Amino acid sequence: MELIVVLLLSAVICVPLTQVLGLGTIPGYLLAGIIIGPSALKLVTDVPAIVDISQWGVVMMLFVIGLELEPSRLWGMRREVFGVGIFQMVSCAGVLSLLMGLILRHLIDMSWTGAIICGCAVALSSTAVAMRLLDERQLSRTPMGRTALGVLLLQDMAAIPMLIALGIIGGGGTRAPSFLSALVAVAVVLAGYRLRVISWAERAQLRELFTAATLLVVIGSAQLFDYAGLSAGLGGFLVGVLLAKSKYRESMEASIEPFKGLLLGLFFLGIGMSVNLDVVREHWRFILFSVAALLVVKGAILYGIARMSGLPTYHRMPFAIALAQGGEFGFALFNEAWDNGLLSAPHRDLISVVVAVSMAVVPVLIKLFERMQPKRVEGYTSGAP
Repeated sequence: MELIVVLLLSAVICVPLTQVLGLGTIPGYLLAGIIIGPSALKLVTDVPAIVDISQWGVVMMLFVIGLELEPSRLWGMRREVFGVGIFQMVSCAGVLSLLMGLILRHLIDMSWTGAIICGCAVALSSTAVAMRLLDERQLSRTPMGRTALGVLLLQDMAAIPMLIALGIIGGGGTRAPSFLSALVAVAVVLAGYRLRVISWAERAQLRELFTAATLLVVIGSAQLFDYAGLSAGLGGFLVGVLLAKSKYRESMEASIEPFKGLLLGLFFLGIGMSVNLDVVREHWRFILFSVAALLVVKGAILYGIARMSGLPTYHRMPFAIALAQGGEFGFALFNEAWDNGLLSAPHRDLISVVVAVSMAVVPVLIKLFERMQPKRVEGYTSGAP
């Protein structure tokens, strides 16, 4: 109970403060996490447990996104997912891996293997940060939002073989997805859809039971995919797409929204807690240089991709900024690489801080862009359908 009070109090104090400063909500959660985390006041010490629980916020966010996409519309996004998404992943991973290999080997004595792993990891963007920024600006249904979602979905899928590869290369034997298990997981989700589990709960006319059934559908589907060695987020997204045409869609979205918001807030708190201030104090020059280099290089590639994709001029820079940061899957890749002896603990902690700081900086950059380019902002917000 004390832990819950600490989490809620820190968020209630810090988030309104950053909103008053015009920085948005995400930096507030990150600041709160840093303050109460192991590196500052030490009010919360079991950070991995907090992060594990908060991952369900990302799952629920992807479920809500899936509810907005009918299967026909998802198929219509194949260009964004498998075209733009693959091109972004290959180009960003290739360029960032090469730069890290050339630079980090001299700055912090990192091996070529470690540099390539870090380059591939930071090529992944944060779904939670990017979609939150787009949602706050009502840009999710614009051409930019559609392209960003396609890229993020491809990254979510790409993280799975990357984790497997680390286990194989390091000899640690990462749990690989089983085709049979994956098939069973999909079959169970489809069976639950056909059996109309939600309609059973709706007949009881009890709102709390309907909410419980919705949570069961989302969490159960995600857990099945996780057991099969697949992404839990993809499980939540798939069941959302299946229910997109359901007459209960709006009711399910309303039921899940409070849980999604709270758990996403907890997710950002967890990222803030994971920042090691001792590492920041010792390597702050390197961290500033790395964050700036990541945002500039990755942002430039994303801007070029936005232009090649035919996005309107007023969408290109926000698209590039929103996806320029590292992502939550990066932490999983760094830990897996460390577990398999491919990355040292100091290097893991240092690059993790770089990713966390980049996630904190991007919302601020979006705000600065909006203040410096008010006419362009008016264009991309009024361009929403």
